[in-house]
Amino acid sequence: MEKQAGISEQIEESFKASNLTHMLSVSGSHTTYIIIGATYLFSKSKLAKRWTYIFTILILIFLMFITGFSSTVVRACLMSIIMIGANLVYRKSDIVTNISLSLLILLLLNPFSITEIGLELSYLGTIGIVLLNKNIKDFLIKIKLNKKIAEILSITFSAQIMIMPIMAYTFNTISLTFFISNFFAGPILGLDIILGFITIFISLIAFKLAKMMAVILNLGLEILIYISDITAKLPFSTIIIKTPYLISIIFIYLFILTANYLYTLYILKNPLRRFQKRLLKELNLKTFKKILCTILLAILIFNFCITEYNKALKELKIYFIDVGQGDSTLVVTPNLKTVLIDGGEEKNILVNYLLDRRIKTIDYILISHFDSDHSNGLIDVIQKLDVKNILISKQAYYSEEYKNIVQIINKRKINTKFVQQGDILKIDKNVEIKIMYPPEELEYEDLNNNSVVAKLKYINFSILFTGDIEKSEEKILEKYKDTNELNSTVLKISHHGSKTSSSEEFLKKISPQIALIGVGKNNKFGHPNVEVIERLKHINCKIYRTDKMGEITIKVNKKGKIWINKMLN
Repeated sequence: MEKQAGISEQIEESFKASNLTHMLSVSGSHTTYIIIGATYLFSKSKLAKRWTYIFTILILIFLMFITGFSSTVVRACLMSIIMIGANLVYRKSDIVTNISLSLLILLLLNPFSITEIGLELSYLGTIGIVLLNKNIKDFLIKIKLNKKIAEILSITFSAQIMIMPIMAYTFNTISLTFFISNFFAGPILGLDIILGFITIFISLIAFKLAKMMAVILNLGLEILIYISDITAKLPFSTIIIKTPYLISIIFIYLFILTANYLYTLYILKNPLRRFQKRLLKELNLKTFKKILCTILLAILIFNFCITEYNKALKELKIYFIDVGQGDSTLVVTPNLKTVLIDGGEEKNILVNYLLDRRIKTIDYILISHFDSDHSNGLIDVIQKLDVKNILISKQAYYSEEYKNIVQIINKRKINTKFVQQGDILKIDKNVEIKIMYPPEELEYEDLNNNSVVAKLKYINFSILFTGDIEKSEEKILEKYKDTNELNSTVLKISHHGSKTSSSEEFLKKISPQIALIGVGKNNKFGHPNVEVIERLKHINCKIYRTDKMGEITIKVNKKGKIWINKMLN
């Protein structure tokens, strides 16, 4: 959806959590309120109906103009203009024709707008109201809900039910309290919109009066924000979910449409065509339940089969994530245990990434050190996802990043383990992590050189994670000079390939076949250093870097065979 200029991130998050995001961009409800307000004003001026229609159309065209002709605004205004235009030429307005014609015009103007999530939600919400509103209103009245309240809630339910699967697929969130927030915020929004347009027109002739009205308008907006803040804090206002499979989304829509159709046939018993009458005779309540249960069962079986298939592959998967100028690696073991090593600097990226990988539970987070480009991206992960264990080492000093993250860890009561040289963590069958550095007593006063160096081993495959170590390479070499413990199949190059790291001696000791470099495109530090690249080439090591290749995926089967995929070629 389009970024809303002038709206703070806090307000956007609040509206998102309370399921009121649609109120931040012009949609069908906005144009409805504008039409109601315009019709009322023009009727008071005793204009002929045809002129009322014409002036309302002009206002909608003006609305499209001042909002930059965004697809959601154009959709809502076009549908309204087509509906009003039908009255102008003495024709009956048809909602299906309105939807189809407005979409056709939009696609003729810009075929790529079909990919915009705002347009998809806008049309799905409208289709939901057309298909479901009548039946939902009937159901709410049947359960003894007040008719007026039922009419208000049925519109909200109809739109939300239809857009919820796409919201889950795109934004990884669903809400069970949307009807509360929309019930209270809807009328306030209507008053604010109408009052806003009145204020605009009055400002052209009486500026002082417009300023007084703007004070009232501001109060209305404050109330709207207050409602979003309160409802955002309700239990189940925002439920974070893993990205559903596309086939599951199709099944969910099939379930919604089947339930709605069967409700019409079986409960309402509306006048039906011959085929539908015959179908109705053959239907009974048991059949009704069986059809819906079959669809739900298909969704559950599909998701179960996918999970079991991934387990049956018995593959170790390593995702070296492109987080710009930073480091982040996701490890998924053959039995689907998850380890996240560092998180880059940008917030929100990792949460969305993990949910798209259908991962909501992290078994271990290993934070190599608390520089922002390794740890800041983990803040949202720790706050929003289910994290079981966090591994950190003793700190040379308590950085702000360290204080912030530890505060969140303590608040969420996540098990924290301080690791040191020699510790071995059994992650899964045949998968373990050995901590190679730092020792119990820290040897440096900076963060980089006290980074956790960890070696992950799976059968005959291994990968060495080195954080941002530089001078500490010498200490590590001294510790393991008489062993082959540093030798690894893959090396995560330390400090993004800076010239002060990855010495020739260090690289020869590790003897990697593959080198991974996490680095931002055209970064100001000049990473990776040319000399480091030359040293890697000198030992015949294959180099993979995120600035040129995007995300890098390594898969290792139980026989030790390795596959490497690049996001960009």
